[in-house]
Amino acid sequence: MLNRLFKDQRGAAAIEFALLGPTLVLMLFGLIETGRLFWTQHTLDEVAYSTVRCMSISTQCDDQTAQQDFAISRAGSYGITIAAADVAVQSNTTCKTFGSSNRVVIDAGFNSVMHNLVPQFPAVIEAEACFPSLAGAATP
Repeated sequence: MLNRLFKDQRGAAAIEFALLGPTLVLMLFGLIETGRLFWTQHTLDEVAYSTVRCMSISTQCDDQTAQQDFAISRAGSYGITIAAADVAVQSNTTCKTFGSSNRVVIDAGFNSVMHNLVPQFPAVIEAEACFPSLAGAATP
């Protein structure tokens, strides 16, 4: 009778899935969260670049409040919520070895369940962008 029990193959697939299923589900959610992290990083990079460009070429971003509001609005159009405190702007500074540039740095929190599972998963995403300050440039 015991010999017959060991040779019985019924339920083997269920046992195999019970052993491998949690690992596959964890890998699937890890891929989804990593993709979301990369998308958020790329989006914040675009928001920082758009804001610093607005500082350099548009009168819409004349003061710090307008610059922060522009960044918040731009991020909101992508579905990302940032606060004014997350947006740091600097005018006429050296940025990445280029003098007389405008600089925007956005530090945004990234909420994910992966923080508990993978300690290296970032809790804060930083995006930085520079653009030449065109305030003193002559227009043709």
